[in-house]
Amino acid sequence: MSDFATPAARSTWIAALVRGFKADLPTIALIAAINTGIAGVLWIDDTRAFWHPLVTVQIFGFVIAYCVNVAAPWNSTRPLRRMLLAVAIGAGVGMVLVILVKGYSLEEVVTKRTLFAFNVMLAFFNGLVFSLLFHVKLAAARAQAALARAESARHLLSKQAIEAELKLMQAQVEPHFLFNTLASVQYLTETDPQAAHRLLGHLIAYLRAALPQLRASSTTLGKEVDLCEAYLNILRTRIGSRLSFTVDVPGDLRAQPFAPNLLISLVENAVKHGIEPAASGGAIVLRARREADRLVVEVADSGRGLVESAAQPGSGVGLANVRERLAALYGSRGRFTLAVARPQGTTATLEIPVDEADEPRHS
Repeated sequence: MSDFATPAARSTWIAALVRGFKADLPTIALIAAINTGIAGVLWIDDTRAFWHPLVTVQIFGFVIAYCVNVAAPWNSTRPLRRMLLAVAIGAGVGMVLVILVKGYSLEEVVTKRTLFAFNVMLAFFNGLVFSLLFHVKLAAARAQAALARAESARHLLSKQAIEAELKLMQAQVEPHFLFNTLASVQYLTETDPQAAHRLLGHLIAYLRAALPQLRASSTTLGKEVDLCEAYLNILRTRIGSRLSFTVDVPGDLRAQPFAPNLLISLVENAVKHGIEPAASGGAIVLRARREADRLVVEVADSGRGLVESAAQPGSGVGLANVRERLAALYGSRGRFTLAVARPQGTTATLEIPVDEADEPRHS
């Protein structure tokens, strides 16, 4: 008798199939919005009414999302293999449903088999990319939440664990960065194929830098710098001459142990609050140096600079999380400062004790 015939096996499969339907309304709305955006791009070259690509993409998108939810690759020791299989099954089942819902005959399917095969491949690619993004966000959220809980257990305020977990749970349903990048790739494919090729290369570099760190509790300065470079290359391709950047990190410092997600948080903050609000854009400089027993890493931008407001500049949730993590990992010897740059802009500085980088403090 096969394992599937046992009551326990059947119960597990039924629970998995039911789990596939579990999703909150914001996630469902987000998937529907992404599908609608893809359908809009496909409709550019489609002479039929908009509902044709819309129905096709919505079916593919939700079926793939269901299959990935059933497979739950984030709970697997081999998440990418399980995700590939789930997306492939979703694309195949989605194609069958499209044929049934839109009433295609067997003769039409055979005659247009090349077009149907292309739709399956396109659905597989889009489904895999967005599934990877959700997986990256979820893995990062879980890792950061676990770290926050561990830090809280070692005499930190419980507030830190709650704020970090909420912030990272929110991040997993905000794939605007990747969605906008893919939309730019699709647009450039028709208007500037070489630029589309470059942008896709930067996106692959970003995912290649991010994916190996899904389960990592620590990383190196070099890996964090690679992630930031890929991120900035994508933005520079998308927004053009409004953004430029320079990286000045000596090779002997790239192997230095470094807490994950600290550096990218500062770079994202520089883009969001420095470069994007400035009419003329600006430049970002990422540099690192060794000062005695300390590693000093700076992210400087020539954008809008610190803006006075009712709240103290630099007191946002993202930078507050950076300060709290530094305090948890390195105690009073970890330091973060935000200062006005000359002639314009802001400089964010991280200082980490080199002699304690391998064994962060928790008390």
